Amino acid sequence: MPLETYFVDTSALFKRYILEQGSDLMDQLFSEKTAVFISTVTLCEVISNFRRLVDIDNLISEKEFAAIKAAFLGEIGSEIINIVDLTPSIILKSLDICSSEYVTPLDSIQLASALSLLENPLFVCSDIKLLRLAAKWGLETVNPADYR
Repeated sequence: MPLETYFVDTSALFKRYILEQGSDLMDQLFSEKTAVFISTVTLCEVISNFRRLVDIDNLISEKEFAAIKAAFLGEIGSEIINIVDLTPSIILKSLDICSSEYVTPLDSIQLASALSLLENPLFVCSDIKLLRLAAKWGLETVNPADYR
């Protein structure tokens, strides 16, 4: 991965905290001296998906949820993960994206957030449709699930 700036969407970031295919690549990305960015909406998406593992999937305990959530928020607090604030210009860009083809509102905000960075980031995502869309909008992409 030659770029130093990464934008990580929810589907890929989840692999940082929950062991699944692609977790090794996410660990490698975070071990490098890089700038990792996420959208503001990713905060809620990630916590909600952690909660799903307790309430719906019954895969983790309440105690594990608290530990995983603390690890995630700790990386935000220590600026290992940087947040791209949701601004009016990002919302306007997401409208351009939604107007070009069907995409979920949150995915359009994810992509618009990545495109707002001064240096084009490597777009790290495990959602095939969003990866294709990011490439169409000129971003280099990587799917952690493609790495073993």
